[in-house]
Amino acid sequence: MARYAGMAPYVYLSGEFVPQQEAKIDALSVAVKYAALVFEGMVAHVDDAGGNLALYRLPEHLARLQGSMRLLRFRHDYSEQALADVVTETLRRNEVREDAHVRLCAFVEGRGYNTTAEPIGLICSVSFRPKRRIEDKTGRAAISSWRRIDDQAMPPRVKCAGNYSNSRLAMLQATQDGYDEVIFLNQNGKVAEAASSCLFVLRNGVWATSRSTDGTLESITRDSLIKLLARDATPVEEREIDRSELYLAQEAFICGSGYEVAPILGFDGLAVGDGGIGPRTRRVWELYEAVLRGREAAFRHWLTPVWPADAGLRAAGE
Repeated sequence: MARYAGMAPYVYLSGEFVPQQEAKIDALSVAVKYAALVFEGMVAHVDDAGGNLALYRLPEHLARLQGSMRLLRFRHDYSEQALADVVTETLRRNEVREDAHVRLCAFVEGRGYNTTAEPIGLICSVSFRPKRRIEDKTGRAAISSWRRIDDQAMPPRVKCAGNYSNSRLAMLQATQDGYDEVIFLNQNGKVAEAASSCLFVLRNGVWATSRSTDGTLESITRDSLIKLLARDATPVEEREIDRSELYLAQEAFICGSGYEVAPILGFDGLAVGDGGIGPRTRRVWELYEAVLRGREAAFRHWLTPVWPADAGLRAAGE
């Protein structure tokens, strides 16, 4: 079956695989009416060491999904192993052997009210993600006039569909104003994150990133980079960041499963550094890509092979 708009042909939908174009949910479901949906975005890359396809930090993503369902009070009996099986089987059913992005959603699939908490359905889909150079991922950001949602209103640390109305409003404004990305301030006026990613800025030779209590997602990519930089003997400060620090940053980038490492070249029309990709940012990307591609033995435990080893090798040699 031909790919549909960059998507793999089959979608897992609550216990069965259906053609992507035919996947449907009830238009009056609680998921549609009240945004009762949580999700995870995961990446799978071809492992340079053996040619297999490997999911990146799958257990951590599924643990976060379980946490999101708990906070949204979803009543379900999906174990992390059951969720892992759904992800792996979706990739296998679609014969995916190239870089891909996987989206796993849990949602209230029946009709009901705002308090309805079951039954919970699952959707797992795959889109193909061609390898991109870091030069193709640069952008310029605006500081949004919209504030980041606060934990007293909605939990920003989880991936709930309702949270992304906040991001959407900010991005609509930023793109209309000619920017590629947007940076949120939190309710205290400190830097939180970008619309769908976390932010790192280089100040006086030290990377700084906002704390998880500053209105940010508990980002797995952010956690990965902090660990990788520590191993590279590069200091990272998790702290409050003032808006004015962005204008004085030497380098900056955003990160996430979809973004990977994407350099920010300017804030509000002011260039970051000399306006190009800084060497420290490029180093971060090289470290991260080496881990994604299985070239760092110390971090291979973060990779979950999709295919049996012999199947991956056979596919690579075909």
